[in-house]
Amino acid sequence: MRRLAVVHHRHEEWVTALGEAESRVEIRGFHPRDPLDDSWLASAEGLFVWRVPDGLIARIPRLAWIQSAGAGVDHLLAEPSIPTELPITRADGQFGLWMARYVVAHLLAATQRLDECRKAQQEHRWAPALHPEDLTGRTALVLGFGRIGRQIGRALREIGLDVHGFVRTPRPDAEFPLRGAPELEAWLPRARVLVLCAPLTPETLGMVDARLLSAGHARLVLVNVARGALVVTTDLLAALDSGRLERAVLDVFTEEPLPPDSPLWSHPKVVVTPHHSGPSTPRAMVPDVLENLRRFAEGRPVVDAVDRTRGY
Repeated sequence: MRRLAVVHHRHEEWVTALGEAESRVEIRGFHPRDPLDDSWLASAEGLFVWRVPDGLIARIPRLAWIQSAGAGVDHLLAEPSIPTELPITRADGQFGLWMARYVVAHLLAATQRLDECRKAQQEHRWAPALHPEDLTGRTALVLGFGRIGRQIGRALREIGLDVHGFVRTPRPDAEFPLRGAPELEAWLPRARVLVLCAPLTPETLGMVDARLLSAGHARLVLVNVARGALVVTTDLLAALDSGRLERAVLDVFTEEPLPPDSPLWSHPKVVVTPHHSGPSTPRAMVPDVLENLRRFAEGRPVVDAVDRTRGY
């Protein structure tokens, strides 16, 4: 029976869920900060993990497969202890549905003027002039259009927006126009909302910078559910202060937790949330992991490994 090590701060629930999904694998869980059983790890061949603790890979000499405990793998691809030939797989789970709710919730909270309505309520003041904004036909730009981006695009379309996806390589699509990422700057002046859900790669690192944001305007909302490093924070703050953005809704940051002294906390046009737009839950993710878990149990190669050249 092959062994799969689960190194995760919620390892108990993951061990239970993965074991129920595939009983032909011996699965043992470890908290990243707890002592590890080197004798057991020495014969493990699979690893389910988010961030790799220092020295872990060297303690699993037979390691043949890493399953990321999330959709993003940039941190694993940058981990020098992981051999480049070792297959790494990812799981979107139901992140698209979660993130679609997040994006729509924050957009509607602003356009339905909920803060102003709440203030009027506190003052016992009837305010019939607080009309919501009509989003029908407004333009939404979604950077990154895999399963997550598509789900977000569908949700935005359902509330009336005209959705355009931006991808590394343009391709025909039956549902949405998909354009090359270099076209994003030209489309920004007409956008009501820009949603970032692209993977972090050399091409997307710092992509949202002063040059791109110079094409923004006072009614543009930026929502980042991707990676904090897609955005140059100083340029973002400058754009907010100069009227090139109406609001920035940020769920991800270059450093997490966000440091207490970060200016993002107190900026009046910034919404900070604790990286909760797409929670990793067994219920959502096990279906994505199951095919490779079965292959692992049967000694077959895993499929859909991350392309290290593309970064996803």
